[in-house]
Amino acid sequence: MSRLWQLSRRSLLTSRAGYGPVCLRIGFRSVPHLDRSRRPVSSSTKLSTSLTKTCPSCGALLPTRLPVCTSCNWIAGVHNSIPYHELMGLPYSPNPFVVDTALLKHRFLEAQRICHPDAWATKTEPEKRTALELSNTVNAAYKTLKSPLHRIEYILKRNGVEMEEADQLDDVELIDEIMQAREEIDSMQSGNLGRLHELRDQNDAKISQLVKMIEGLVAKEDWRETKSAAVRLKYLDGIDQAIRRRLENM
Repeated sequence: MSRLWQLSRRSLLTSRAGYGPVCLRIGFRSVPHLDRSRRPVSSSTKLSTSLTKTCPSCGALLPTRLPVCTSCNWIAGVHNSIPYHELMGLPYSPNPFVVDTALLKHRFLEAQRICHPDAWATKTEPEKRTALELSNTVNAAYKTLKSPLHRIEYILKRNGVEMEEADQLDDVELIDEIMQAREEIDSMQSGNLGRLHELRDQNDAKISQLVKMIEGLVAKEDWRETKSAAVRLKYLDGIDQAIRRRLENM
């Protein structure tokens, strides 16, 4: 296959999308979970740079990994340097991409029970502000870690590798598959629900296979290949979003 042909196909994808080639007009979601997404912390908010098991105010055992004590109503914010895994009480090592999503949801609910702003509605203004900021951080951590795509982008960023909107996919065969799937989804008739479910199952299988590959690459800390796989995952995630929207409109 000639290099000219590959460039022509990539140009076609870009023109069909109307913007960067990585978007492909297939529903890429913005990623609201990286460090820059954390809401600005008030200068008056107390920040914990490390998480402890006991309350530094009264010495009681903390109910979660959060700097929140239900015994003496002590609360503090968390510094951006604290990994989301640690915040949610999940292991980062040996492989941060491997996450028990059922345990993650359980930890999320536990955390929100004690830091949600409603639980601090009668407290002082600084305490209410800290609770809001901490609750927002917990929400961001949960949304990031429950999604394989958001999770790998977060892990890459923590290892100094940025995912950019202009990142290109070099797998021409996959590009063709995505174009064909997108065209079929766009032209799908309302009575052809079975075919849409079939497309979703096929895409889910590709995503599962790619997620398994990423798990192995992260274990080896091969960040260059991990980023390449993450770009492919972003394309497949876009197809998934397109299928979901089509199903909602049927």
